[in-house]
Amino acid sequence: MIGGNDGEFRVLSGILLRQSAFPMRICATAPTRIDLAGGTLDLYPIYLLEDGGLTLNCAINMQCGVTLESRGDGRVCLRSEDLGIEEQYDSVASVSLDGELEIVSRAIKFFRPPGGLTVTSKNHVKKGSGLGASSSLLIAILSALNELTGSPYSLRQLIDIAADLEAQCIRVPTGKQDYFAAAFGGVSALWFEVNDARRECLLSTEEDIRELEERLILSFAGAPRFSGATNWNMIRNYVEENQTTVSGMKRVKKITHAMRKSILERDWEQVASLIDQEWQIRRTLAEGVTTEAVEKIMQAALEAGAAANKLCGAGGGGCMITFVLPKKRQRVEAALAAAGAEVLPFKIVAGGVSVECEPET
Repeated sequence: MIGGNDGEFRVLSGILLRQSAFPMRICATAPTRIDLAGGTLDLYPIYLLEDGGLTLNCAINMQCGVTLESRGDGRVCLRSEDLGIEEQYDSVASVSLDGELEIVSRAIKFFRPPGGLTVTSKNHVKKGSGLGASSSLLIAILSALNELTGSPYSLRQLIDIAADLEAQCIRVPTGKQDYFAAAFGGVSALWFEVNDARRECLLSTEEDIRELEERLILSFAGAPRFSGATNWNMIRNYVEENQTTVSGMKRVKKITHAMRKSILERDWEQVASLIDQEWQIRRTLAEGVTTEAVEKIMQAALEAGAAANKLCGAGGGGCMITFVLPKKRQRVEAALAAAGAEVLPFKIVAGGVSVECEPET
């Protein structure tokens, strides 16, 4: 604990909190992420069938947030600022899972907070970005509800809860790499094994983080898509022993291990080569991973001097990363914009979800 008086900061389960005697308003924010390699190896049951999975990602400052406000009338109001949606219920018990804000409703149903509540959410990235925004928002909501109800769940437990709740919403298996980035932040190697998922921090200093950041361009390369469908196609292809998918995933796993080593050694030239190798394999793993429009944008970046490109998340559109030498960054950004991509400013962040409680006014 840092300090002990109302209004001072404390740390609980890795979450930054503002202590108050009677919190009436709780705000939580969580970062989204860029995945660097191994994005499908966190999906159940692929990591089991592969005798372990490894995924590399980095948390970024394009955040999702939620605000919880106590109500005296017992009613529940759910609001999404970015979607322009509002749902009203007479009580926590009457909250429906059939509304457009199902992910928020399921979180409330899980924690069952006492009394009335207004929940206002804000997603600061485009829908279908491939940056794990829904996972970021869910970690923020669960962390805020965990604090509001005085529940004992650790961040690691909240990750498991989040994955289960999201699977209920999208009706297909989910991975956990997005939740780790939202919960803990940083540049991470995420290991998925039998009865275990653990995080390894790859870059611990601000200088090292900036070295990677200055070599990455993030852009929005196409229309949103439903990532769950692409992930399901990969899972189905793997389980049905589609040889292109099975052999491809084995190669992706090998590349991901090599990239982890290269990041630890700050061998950025090799990291660029491995990003390109991973993408060339990934685009063949299932239908819909890439599109003609995406390929044209990637080619424009390469012709301008980029070293590698890959789509974020499951693919099919959304955001992409482009790896460049710092001296070529401006020229490549201009080429991306000319080809129709929207270049997005970002920072890699070392921290994960934060929760702040404000006292009654």
